[in-house]
Amino acid sequence: KAVNAKLRAHYPESQELFKVILIDDNRSDELNNAIREHKIAAAVMKTPGEMAEVSESELRIAFDGDAVLFSNESERVYASEGLEAFYRNEREKVNDPMKEGPFKGFLQVLVKLQRKLHDKKLLDKKCPIRTYLVTSRGGGSPGFRALNTLRYWGLEIDEALFLAGAPKGPMLEKIRPHIFFDDQMFHVEGAAEMGTVACHVPYGIAQRVPKKGIKDKEISSAPK
Repeated sequence: KAVNAKLRAHYPESQELFKVILIDDNRSDELNNAIREHKIAAAVMKTPGEMAEVSESELRIAFDGDAVLFSNESERVYASEGLEAFYRNEREKVNDPMKEGPFKGFLQVLVKLQRKLHDKKLLDKKCPIRTYLVTSRGGGSPGFRALNTLRYWGLEIDEALFLAGAPKGPMLEKIRPHIFFDDQMFHVEGAAEMGTVACHVPYGIAQRVPKKGIKDKEISSAPK
């Protein structure tokens, strides 16, 4: 309500306001239905026992890539055909944008808000909103395809971090986002262990074919 009040004050003609629906329900099947049938970005929040200290002047929001910002099409290739097929697919389609995932719309809203703040010259030094892509994809074709997809959508992300399969928790501990979205519980729990509020996005092939250990890392590692 507070954010909407500020938006109305600066943009009385705008209809682009935040609308949040909170469902107090832990049933992942209902969240899946919300994403699939109504295109609602939904997630289950995991709050750490001891929260890391976060910025009070800059809102930091971190997103995973596949099955969060992007669709799960690349994960499907890996699950059905294996790692080499995944690499080949990313090389061949490096310039082909991926389809949108459930949280692409949320990033889009954040980017619009950033642009409005810049246009109105409401910023003293830097934008109070900062976005991050924190993905297990590595460099090379997998990383370039992610960036090319964002460019195709006309969306800027403030910082893109390609971890090549490394755990995300330590990096999240460094950037200290206020919230992080990921489709794999492995990364959600790792983030929570580092004091980051993390949300599980129940979308994509990872919900039906759990990936653990090296396989979880292999899908997004950079080609050698």
